[in-house]
Amino acid sequence: MQQLMHIAYCFSLFSFLTNSAYCQSHSCKKVPLTTETRWGGNQTIEIDLRDSPVRTVRGNVEGPGEGTLSTLIQVFVRKPSDPLYRAPGQSDARPVVACVTGEDGSFAFSLSPGEYELRMSQNGGVDVTSVFVKVDRNSQSSEKVKVVMQVGT
Repeated sequence: MQQLMHIAYCFSLFSFLTNSAYCQSHSCKKVPLTTETRWGGNQTIEIDLRDSPVRTVRGNVEGPGEGTLSTLIQVFVRKPSDPLYRAPGQSDARPVVACVTGEDGSFAFSLSPGEYELRMSQNGGVDVTSVFVKVDRNSQSSEKVKVVMQVGT
């Protein structure tokens, strides 16, 4: 009986470790999942990259202007049937992982196969950018996502 419980514990731990999302980038510091999006600017920029599945979600955030600013990146699970656009506060979903980039703007996440929204926000004067990606473990693509944040007009 004890051996059976040990096997069940190991299976549960393995399932948790392989299905959970986590930050892989040392420069992107994990923040609480309750951290709110920094809604700013006057529009939401949407970039749909789901037609080019990736094995790992990684990339770099720049600007606006010279260099980088700390950027909050929240990762939300998406269903293929979900509409791309959602007004601020319209989504009641909780992110599966969130981090704030460092000076180099880099980020990387280990995510289970599926579709995700990477919501990037900085401050009151910068538009929120959402990047939609599809993770597929069989994908050969390892391209980095490059996002340039835009000042609200």
